[in-house]
Amino acid sequence: MRRKVGAGTAVAKTIHLKVDKDDPTVSLTDVLSKVQEIQRQHPELDVFFDGDEYAICSRPRKKA
Repeated sequence: MRRKVGAGTAVAKTIHLKVDKDDPTVSLTDVLSKVQEIQRQHPELDVFFDGDEYAICSRPRKKA
């Protein structure tokens, strides 16, 4: 599931995967593996785990 979040001039983040925090079968290793998978598929994105949304999200990388 991908959903754009945010408004105005802020950079919107995309939610790639919501994580069920009450599911005991989901481990930290599972979450980190999914983050790495998304990073490999989309190297132009900054992929991160959002603790407020409990989801793996991304936004475009900032230009240096």
